[in-house]
This record gives sequence, C-alpha cells and structure tokens, in this order.
Amino acid sequence: MLKSWVDFDMLKLFFLLFFASSLSVFPLLRTNLCGQTKYTTDPSIQKDPTGYKLRSGDTIRIVVQGESEATITAVINNFGMVKPAYIREIKLSGLSMVQAESVLVNQYIQQEIYSKPAIKVFVTKYTEQVVFLAGSVVKKGPYIFPAEVQAMGIVEVIARAGGFTDIAKKNNVYVTRTYYDNSGKATNTKTYEVNVEALNKGTLSSDSPQRFWIYPGDRIQVPERLF
Repeated sequence: MLKSWVDFDMLKLFFLLFFASSLSVFPLLRTNLCGQTKYTTDPSIQKDPTGYKLRSGDTIRIVVQGESEATITAVINNFGMVKPAYIREIKLSGLSMVQAESVLVNQYIQQEIYSKPAIKVFVTKYTEQVVFLAGSVVKKGPYIFPAEVQAMGIVEVIARAGGFTDIAKKNNVYVTRTYYDNSGKATNTKTYEVNVEALNKGTLSSDSPQRFWIYPGDRIQVPERLF
C-alpha cells in the first residue's frame, strides 16, 4: 500500500516537472504561432478599383469582329507596346481592357483602316508578378502575386510565405527595390529596413507609416537573431 502511494506521488511529480519544462522550452514557438495567426488577418492588399491594367509580358488577344485576318494574339513587350494587325505599334500597358479597346478603335479609324470597328481585348496569359523571399521565413523563394493585386503589405506577404521561423529577426527585415524609368531601364536600387514586428503589433508611433507596401520585383531578406 505504501509502495503504491509513493509511486503515485512520483508520477504526479514527473508530470509537474514535464509541464514546467514545456513552458520554458517552447515560448518562442507559441509566440511565433500567435504572430502568424495575426499576419493572416492583415487586410493590406492594394487592388485597382477600375480593374486589371495590362502589363508588359501579358499575352493578349485582339479581336476585330467580322475581320478574322485582323484578329491576333500578341505579347506586350518590355516597353508596353504591341503591334496590332495593319496599324503601327501602340502602347497598351497601364490600360484596362476597355481603355485598350477604345485606343485600338481610335487608331484603326485615324489610320483609315476601318470606319466603325468593333474590337474586344482579352488577356489569355497574365505575366507573373514575383516577389523574392530569403532568410528566416518558412517558404523561401519566389512568391507570385495574384494577377489583380498591385501591391501587398509586407506583413501579409510574409504570412503567405508561411511566416517567420523561430530565429527570425523580425525587427530588422530588409527590402531591396529597383526603380525603372518609362523605357523600362533600371535607374536606381534602394534597400529599406523594416520593423515588421512593430507593424504586426501596431506599436509604431502614430506619425509613422502603418504599412510597408511590397511591389512586384521586390526582394525581402529576413536575417537570423544572434540569440
């Protein structure tokens, strides 16, 4: 009887010690999981309210109704230009489908190819808008933006990459961005240091931007903590 009582007390002691050790060993894991849950609720996604805008690299189909020979499929080049049938090259990048149709109609009329053309523009393949992630994130490598998204908050991007690892230095995340002129030539490259931890917790001062926008082509580097 005494032996059973001693065994029971030893069993209780074992479970108490195990529970206490789990609290001290896994605090980073618990904090990280809670943080990732909060990331997924971040609403910072920019979409153009007027609809999708054509981009360089998009494959489009230009349909001139009733004129099968004028109907073409083409890729918008790096300068945003495309060559429709029978008329000179024109710029369509940055335009919605409706705006592109209007430009094409006007060009066909001005160049005296058709008097009242009915034209439709369709995107058959969207160009990939890629952001690159490296360092202490769960899913390294490229992340492809949805076609209709113009920009996304850094908190949301990292969440979609699986979140931070346990050893990520969340308050010193580096974003490298290359700027281009209207001809598509790179003109400047800047690296920004972002306190993602403060953005996520909402602890930045009121006069600081409450979101840091990530654009296609950006490169995100998350360093590791030293301890």
